[in-house]
Amino acid sequence: MRKLLPAERPRWYGLKEDPKHVDKECGYTPQTSDITDSRANRDITEAWNGKPCFALNKTKDPRTISIGDLKLISPLQIGGGSFPEGGILPAQAAGIPWIPGSSVRGSLLHYLRKHWDRIPANEQAFWRTLLNENQTAWLPRKIRFENLFLEKSNLKPYPLNPQQPWQVFNERDPKLGVQWQIPAGEGINAPKYTLNITLKEIPTEEQKSWVTQRMKEMLRHQGLGRGIHAGFGRIAERIPVGQWTIELQGMKPCIQQHIVQSGQVTQQGQYRWSPQVLRANLRGWFTRLALPLLGIQNTERLTNKIFGGLGCPADLVLCSYKASDPLPALSIEDGLANGYANIPARDAHETWGIQVECNEPFQPLIGDLLNLAQQLGGLGPGWRRPPHQLTSFRGFRGSQFTLRNVKPLPLAPLIDSLKVQIRSLAGQYGIPVLSQPYLGTGCIFSIWESEDSKAWMQIVHGVCSTKANPRPDWCGSSQHRPSGYSVRELKDRCRITVLDPDVVPTLKDIGFQQVWSA
Repeated sequence: MRKLLPAERPRWYGLKEDPKHVDKECGYTPQTSDITDSRANRDITEAWNGKPCFALNKTKDPRTISIGDLKLISPLQIGGGSFPEGGILPAQAAGIPWIPGSSVRGSLLHYLRKHWDRIPANEQAFWRTLLNENQTAWLPRKIRFENLFLEKSNLKPYPLNPQQPWQVFNERDPKLGVQWQIPAGEGINAPKYTLNITLKEIPTEEQKSWVTQRMKEMLRHQGLGRGIHAGFGRIAERIPVGQWTIELQGMKPCIQQHIVQSGQVTQQGQYRWSPQVLRANLRGWFTRLALPLLGIQNTERLTNKIFGGLGCPADLVLCSYKASDPLPALSIEDGLANGYANIPARDAHETWGIQVECNEPFQPLIGDLLNLAQQLGGLGPGWRRPPHQLTSFRGFRGSQFTLRNVKPLPLAPLIDSLKVQIRSLAGQYGIPVLSQPYLGTGCIFSIWESEDSKAWMQIVHGVCSTKANPRPDWCGSSQHRPSGYSVRELKDRCRITVLDPDVVPTLKDIGFQQVWSA
C-alpha cells in the first residue's frame, strides 16, 4: 500500500513576511542559525530524510544495466534550492534526497565528450547510436537514466567561513555561510546504492561493460553536482589510494563544537572531513607565496584561475577523502574520559588518514604546497598552533599533519621551487610579474627556529597570554585579526613562520634563529 502525501508542509517550508516588502510574503529557507538550533535543524533534516511515499520499480528488465555497491566517498551537493547566504539545499522528491536522473545524464554526456578521443572506435560506434550527430545531446527515447534515491543518507549542515580575506589579509568578514550536504559514508555500514540505466534495445554483454565502465569512471573521477573540482560528489565502490596520504592529528574539521551550559557539555561536538578544508589551506599558502611576485590584485586573479572563485571555474581538481578507519590514536591523559571543554578527547587525539589526489598538470604544485604546509602549520581549526592542552579552561587547541612516506624538503629550495612554478603559471595565464616585490599584509616575511621544541609556548602562553599586559596586537584575537605567526612543533626543534614583521623582535629576545627570509 502506498503512503499518502503529507497533509501539512514542514515548518521550514512555510511563508513569512518579506522584510523588504511588508505587504508581501516570501518562502522560508533555512538560515545559518539553524545549524545550532536543534529544533529547526531537526525539522529540516527530518523533512529530507523521510521514506518514499511512492513505489519504486524493482522489476528486472533485460534492457536495464545496474551498477551496484556504490557509496558516496565525498560529500554530495546536488542543487535543489538556495540560501540567502549563497549556500544550497540538496535536491529532494517527496522529502527524499536524491540524485536526479537528469544530473547523471548530463554528467555522463560531459564526461564522454571530454574523453571521446581515447575511447576505442568500436565503443564510439555504440555511443553514436545513442547520441546526436555532433555528440552534444542524447537521442530521444534511446537511453534513460533512473533517479537515485538516497533513502539512508542524513542531510548535514556544514558551516563555511570566508577563508582568504581573514586568514591572509586580516579582513574580518563576519558572514557565515552554510552548505547542506549528503556526507560521505564511512565504514562497513555506509549506505550502498545501485544506479540503473535503461536502453531502448537490449544491450549485449560488451555494451553493458562499456556503459558500466564509463559510468564508474565518471562517478569516480568527475563526480556529480556542485563543487566537483573541489572534490565533492564522488561515488565509487571504495575510497581510492591517492598520490598523497595525510596523517592529521589534533583539532578536526568541525560541523558544530561542544555546546556547554553551566559548565556541562549538553551537546557533543560533531566532526567530519570536508574537501574544502584542504583546498582552503593550500590556497592560503599559495596566495602568501604569490603576493611578493604578483601583488594583491594579480595574485587574486591567478589564485582564482587555479583554485576557483565566484564566476571563475577552477582549473585545479583537488580531491581528498577520509579513510574509513582512523589510525591508532595518540595517548589520552587520565581524567579526560569525558573529553576537553571544547572537543571530545577521542576526536582530539585520533589520527585521521586523508587520501589526496589532483589532476596531473598541478601535481608538482600540490606536492610542494603539501610539503611546505606540513612544515609550517596544521590543517583545519587551529592550524597556526601545534596540538596542545589549555589549562585555563581545560580546552584543546591546534593541529598538525604529516605526509606519509614523504620526507620534508629543505625550506629554501622548496620555496624557490614554488616561486618558479608560480611565475610559470602567471605566464601561462598572461599575468605580469612585478618588477619590485610586494612585501605587505599576507606575505611570509621570514621563518625562525629554536632548538627547544617547546620554546613557542613562551610566545603563545607568555607574551600572548590573555592575561599579558600589554599584549601586542600581532598576537591576534578572534574578533579583530588572526595572530601574525604560525607554529610547527618538531621532534628536535620548533619553527615559527612570521606573517607580521612586528613579531621578529620578540623572537630574537627569546633566542630564535632566522632560517629563511623573503
